[in-house]
Amino acid sequence: MGELVDLQDKIKRYYKFTPYELKGLLVSIFVIAFIISFDEWGTANFNLGMGLYNLFNSVLIVALSILVHDAGQRLFGLIAGYRVEFKMWLFGLLSALIAAFANNGRIPYLWIIVPGGFMLHHLAGHRLGWFRYGINYFGQAMVALAGPLFTLMLIILLKVISIFNTSFLIEKAIRFNVIYMIISLLPIPPLDGSKIYFGSRMLYAFVLPAMIFATILIVVNAPVFLSLILSLLVGIVLWLTYYISFERKVWTGPK
Repeated sequence: MGELVDLQDKIKRYYKFTPYELKGLLVSIFVIAFIISFDEWGTANFNLGMGLYNLFNSVLIVALSILVHDAGQRLFGLIAGYRVEFKMWLFGLLSALIAAFANNGRIPYLWIIVPGGFMLHHLAGHRLGWFRYGINYFGQAMVALAGPLFTLMLIILLKVISIFNTSFLIEKAIRFNVIYMIISLLPIPPLDGSKIYFGSRMLYAFVLPAMIFATILIVVNAPVFLSLILSLLVGIVLWLTYYISFERKVWTGPK
C-alpha cells in the first residue's frame, strides 16, 4: 500500500511534461504523422482535403503511440526512482523526412520512426524505490525496455479491437506500432535499443528476438496467448545461445 501511495505522489509531482518536452513531442508527432501520410494526399492527383484528413488521422495514431510508449518509460522510471525526460532527435527526424521524399511512396510502409530518446534524472527525497547510489546502466535499460513493452501491449489491444471492428485506421495503427517498436529496439543511440544493449547485453539478447517474434505472430493473426508463449520460448533459446557463445566463462582449472 505504501508503494502505491508513493507512486501516486511521484506521478502527481513528476509525470507532467516540461515546455521543452511538449515542444519536442509536438514537432515529433507532426513530422512523423506527415511521413506516414506522405502518399495519402490523393491517388492520381494532389487532393488537399484528402491529404489533410489523412494527416489528421495520422496525427491521432502517432500521438497515441508515442504517448503510450513514453508512459511506460515514465511510469517505470518513477517506480525505480527516476524522472524521465523526453528528448527529441532532430537528426533522426530530418533523416526520416529525407527518406520519405526519396521513397516518394514507391515502397508502402517504408517508414523510419525515430521521435527521440530520453534522459533520466535521479529523484531524491523518496525512501521507496530501488536501492541505488545514482543512475546506473541496468536501471536505464529497464526504463528503456518499458517503452517497447507498452507498445507491444498497444499492438495486442489494437489487434483485439480489429477482430470486432475492422477499419483501415486500426490496421494502419497496428502497422505503425509494429515498425515503431522494431526500430526503437535497434541498438542505435539515442533509441531505446541502445540503452538496453549497453545496459545489459544478456537482456537485449532475450528481449529483441522475443518481442519481434511475438509481434510477427500477432500480426499474422496467431492467438495472442500462443504468440506470447512461443515468443518467450524463442527468446529463452536465443538468450541461451548468446550466453553459451559469448558470455560464459569456461573454467579450465588451476594452472
